[in-house]
Amino acid sequence: MSGRPTPRPAAASGIRAVNPDALAGTGTLVRFIVRRDRLLIAAWTAVAVALPLFNAYSLTALLPTHDTRALFAEATAANPLTAALLGPLPDTSIEGIVVWRSGVQSLIVVGLAALLFAIRHTRADEDAGRRELMAGGAVGRHTLVTAVVIVAAAVNLAVAVLVAAALALGAGYALGGSLLFGLTVAACGTMFAAGGLVAAQLAQSAALARSGAVALLVAGVLPGIAVPDDKMWIFPAGWLRVLRPYAGAQWWLPLVPLAVTAALVLAAYAVSARRDLGAGLLPDRGGSTGPVRAGRRLGSVGGLAWRLHGGQVVTWALTLTTMSVAVGWVSASFDARFGSLDAARELLGRLGHETMGDALLTIFTYVFCLVVACPTVMSALRPYAEESRGRAAPLLASPTGRIRWLSGHVAFGLAAPAVLLPAIGLGTGLGYGLATGRAEAILAQTGTALLFAPATWTFAGVAIAVYGLRPRLAVPAAWASVLISAGCVALWEARTIGRTAFLLTPFGYGHPEVSPEVAAPVAYALLAALLLAVGGAAFARRDLLT
Repeated sequence: MSGRPTPRPAAASGIRAVNPDALAGTGTLVRFIVRRDRLLIAAWTAVAVALPLFNAYSLTALLPTHDTRALFAEATAANPLTAALLGPLPDTSIEGIVVWRSGVQSLIVVGLAALLFAIRHTRADEDAGRRELMAGGAVGRHTLVTAVVIVAAAVNLAVAVLVAAALALGAGYALGGSLLFGLTVAACGTMFAAGGLVAAQLAQSAALARSGAVALLVAGVLPGIAVPDDKMWIFPAGWLRVLRPYAGAQWWLPLVPLAVTAALVLAAYAVSARRDLGAGLLPDRGGSTGPVRAGRRLGSVGGLAWRLHGGQVVTWALTLTTMSVAVGWVSASFDARFGSLDAARELLGRLGHETMGDALLTIFTYVFCLVVACPTVMSALRPYAEESRGRAAPLLASPTGRIRWLSGHVAFGLAAPAVLLPAIGLGTGLGYGLATGRAEAILAQTGTALLFAPATWTFAGVAIAVYGLRPRLAVPAAWASVLISAGCVALWEARTIGRTAFLLTPFGYGHPEVSPEVAAPVAYALLAALLLAVGGAAFARRDLLT
């Protein structure tokens, strides 16, 4: 033997695992992802570009002069809800107002699209078994993570260029400021994609990864409710506040999300190198892994449903409860900050409350109740996921009947809002009660939140009905019903649609400006029951997916 040391093999973890072999096939996989999701990428890009352009045209028509913009700035500063969600207006030029209005909207669009895109091509493909097929070819360990980052970064870069071109050429804004705004939004979108990759590596199921990713987005985009303005630079939403692209531009700011992106990608590499395919580091009762021998509870439909849905419901409950307590606590401070303003008194008159704390607590509770529609739809769509992955057929070949199997999933689709809505009510009421000493707020908030249950059940009914009739349309139909209803909320608040049309949507009767009536929630509860019955009857008669 020679005295020369034997070369050590490359480590199977951390940064050292990023070698040419670990990245083999990246170009091929990038082309495959783009081809597979070309329509989704086009929609993602179109919406992200259209938002600031729409705001530019609409706000220019609404605020054509310097005087009108000055009055708008004063009204904005006096509006407690706007001040809490969007922060102060740092620049009264039309360009500054457009960026101020578009910042959070753009962050939500690119952030949510990037998170779901990253999880779709990693954890969701592992759940469906496609990732294992890829691993059997000439594909490196880190190829998929790298390909997803490249595509997400390329899409966001295209968004930045198109936003800059649209604002500069279409609205006549300065090209430098428009480009800085677009690059910052793009860098934040890429950062959220990297965050989705980390969530996909940690979680044992796509459902748990999506829940964690949405919580990450909410924590990054909506911290203004509880964080002072001088601390907002810590959060992504705050970066757009201090950016000021058209007045004292901060060109260094896009480097912050890019640095976070690099750290998150390296973390995704490290976790990917340490875990088994299909596994994760976070425990998940709804995941595909578990003990070698099943417990007694899995011998029943209810036990199986709890394993598949329980972890997701608990995660959502803890997240919403924590945020609700914080919002309830902070809402009490709005009496001292905005109680004497004319805009505040006008808001109190519309909502029928005596204090600003009560009014804003009602508004925030309504927003949280809208969010509950998301986990409700996710639970209701689980039967489709189980059937499309081939897990339903072996169970249905046993003495377990179709209706009995479906009823277990339906029960959790209905139980999710029945758990999450009281959690929101208790959280907001507890936080507000601790801050004001009004213990009765707990009961009042719980009742207000529970009133929204029939509305969320309706979305579960839509998902199950379409799943029974046309299973491949269940996912787009269920999410489309949520998005259309949320859009009607914006149209109602802009007074674009009338009260009658708004009340025909599930989100209508629970709105703070609408006087609650017993007939509306009863009607939606009956509608949900009818939709569930239709879906169950259709599922009992149709063939399973092959």
